[in-house]
Amino acid sequence: MQSLRGILNFTRTAELGSFAKAAKDLGISAVAVSQNISRLEAALGVRLLARSTRALQLTPEGQAFLEQCRLPLAQLDAACKEVASDARSASGKLRATVISPVAYLYLIPLLPKFLQRYPGIALELELSEDSSPLINKRFDVGIRVGALDDAAFVARPLGPLRLLLCASPAYLAQAGLPQSLEDLEKHQALLMQITGREQTTPFIVQTRGGEAGAGARSMRFLQLPGHFICNDFRSLAQACSGGLGIAQLPQPLALPMLRNGQLKVLLPDSVAENIQLFIHYPTRKQLPARVRAFVDFVIELFAGHPDLTADISGFVA
Repeated sequence: MQSLRGILNFTRTAELGSFAKAAKDLGISAVAVSQNISRLEAALGVRLLARSTRALQLTPEGQAFLEQCRLPLAQLDAACKEVASDARSASGKLRATVISPVAYLYLIPLLPKFLQRYPGIALELELSEDSSPLINKRFDVGIRVGALDDAAFVARPLGPLRLLLCASPAYLAQAGLPQSLEDLEKHQALLMQITGREQTTPFIVQTRGGEAGAGARSMRFLQLPGHFICNDFRSLAQACSGGLGIAQLPQPLALPMLRNGQLKVLLPDSVAENIQLFIHYPTRKQLPARVRAFVDFVIELFAGHPDLTADISGFVA
């Protein structure tokens, strides 16, 4: 690092012809410039500048060294300008990760509008069923369930994400309608299993009463046995609409099938109401313009989407 500072001080002095002019250009004192160059000469073991009371003159070694330094310094300068330009303009690669039901139903249909508005952005999108926070991945932005417990990220709420217990009319006609959460043990559960995890994802429900008080609602996680397990919500929804059993589906994914009668909502009083969808991005004072553009776009066109809070009472079995 010291050598790089000395090289920069040396090249500016050689090009401008004096310590004073180089100091003004670099924003430091002439004494500091002279000292930095002296340290560089000591490290290299060679004299680069011949100093006199009247003028500075490059030594033969200094002239050769200057020629060798010009190209890499120009490349570094160009790299810095390119990064600064990308930060100020919405351009460059943007790496985003989004839970797949949200991506398929809402984000991907909006991408043509986003990329038309910001043609300089190259979007790299990862779809994931995993609702866990962003961990150890070099993403610029992510849409996930829940807020990150990490001071390095900002979490902006997009709206609630209800998880509905659903089944097809055909399945209910054959297996009967569950009247309580305990009844689910008697039914065929269709389960999600995130790739790389040993256990299936439990059904997340809320119940009234218990230790929290008669009117309070508490969260419960039901680990049910199932005869169908997959790692994709769309496949789970299709299996559910085909009559294979009961699945817990994100409301945005279930709504089209609820509206056309393929699915019915079960036990609506057990729907967990405090699960939230968030967009996450790093807490940087100078957030790159491409990240800011994506965050603002998502919040403008997606946050508070009516499907997230749609009334499901008309779809209850």
